[in-house]
Amino acid sequence: MRLSAFVSVFVVSSLSLLYACGGSDGNAADASDSGADDDGGRHVDASRDAGPDVDNGSPSTTYPAFKVDPPQVVSQHGPVLAAPKIVPVYFHNDDTAFTTSVTTFLKKLPASTYWGPAETEYGVGAITVTDPVQLTDDAVASLDDSAIQTFLANEISTNTSWPAPDANTIYALFYPPATTSITLGQGGGTSCQDWGGYHQDILSGGTTHVAYAVIPRCTNFDGFTGLDAVTAAASHEIIEASTDPYPVNAPAYEQVDDNHIIWEFLLGGGEVSDMCAQSRSSYYSPADVGATVTRSWSNAAAKAGHDPCVPTDGTPYFNSMPLLAESVNIPGLGTTKGVNIAIGATKTIEVDLFSDAPTSGAWTVDAVDSATLQGTDPELALAWDRTSGVNGEKLHLTITVLKQSQYGAEGFIITSSLGERQNLWAGIVGNGG
Repeated sequence: MRLSAFVSVFVVSSLSLLYACGGSDGNAADASDSGADDDGGRHVDASRDAGPDVDNGSPSTTYPAFKVDPPQVVSQHGPVLAAPKIVPVYFHNDDTAFTTSVTTFLKKLPASTYWGPAETEYGVGAITVTDPVQLTDDAVASLDDSAIQTFLANEISTNTSWPAPDANTIYALFYPPATTSITLGQGGGTSCQDWGGYHQDILSGGTTHVAYAVIPRCTNFDGFTGLDAVTAAASHEIIEASTDPYPVNAPAYEQVDDNHIIWEFLLGGGEVSDMCAQSRSSYYSPADVGATVTRSWSNAAAKAGHDPCVPTDGTPYFNSMPLLAESVNIPGLGTTKGVNIAIGATKTIEVDLFSDAPTSGAWTVDAVDSATLQGTDPELALAWDRTSGVNGEKLHLTITVLKQSQYGAEGFIITSSLGERQNLWAGIVGNGG
């Protein structure tokens, strides 16, 4: 059974909690660096021999030093777009100079180095961009997605200036500054406060699947302004609308495998762009695009122990993987992999450090529970035996359950930091046997 009900507890509504300790580009680690410290290449921690005699591992020149067990974005068996065709849609009361810049950005995507590395492994092919649809109607100041669906269905059926939808069409609706509020159904949040864009689908004429994306004009969204705020959101939604074009009527790559389902809820979604959206290093400006875009999740790269958010910048990838081999039962929802700890009890788990190449030194680790991320009282107490290491070393995380969440399980995130670079790993604690 899918654990979709978890979303109400574990979704992180604000990215700022994870961005606060991040950086922009993640160039602090040098791929050519030997990884040597002052001890001649071996990382030494003064606290290593303190406490019980446990297996701390040792620095390794095998990359990655451990077999990696990462999440995989799995298909729900709906179709993907074999040849995505983006149809930009602009409103009459928008700034034509700005929309021209958006069109220029979109037209650069097909020939860019950006498009392709992640999408092709999911069966998505080359992208095309049509000339924009320029509406003669003004966009309203406030509306809900239900109104957008009605508008879209009407335009498709009556407006001859709209290209008719086919199996690859994505209508990209770019709303102007005059539209100050777009709401996404009950509990779905509001534009530029809770999200910078979304994608959805309708059935046109009751039979034809139609994918669409909605991009509001946010003046500042998570630090992005101007054109970059729009292109960062648009690239995210175009990738997801290609790999999961019909999330309502025929979902495709929209969820994480059951054993790692906690990632989906702690990172705010299980589609391929969602899985990378919490890391600031996932946003960059390719030279052949000239505006900010977002990297997206590669199952293949993740499985090989490489940076799963592609295209990469060539920086060595590092992370800290907790060993979560127990079956955690969530009453009424299903099972996943994690660690079982009763209320008030304590357990210590191993955390394996790995990288895919030598790093510029040891990275540091931190851990926080999902309740703290949401600004409520912590449900877990998390303590480390050591807080840094390199590929091949092992840390130990002691977890105490302070109180039970309403679903009988508590989530946590381990953050690994080196310079301005951060990488995340998610885990879950169940309170059953």
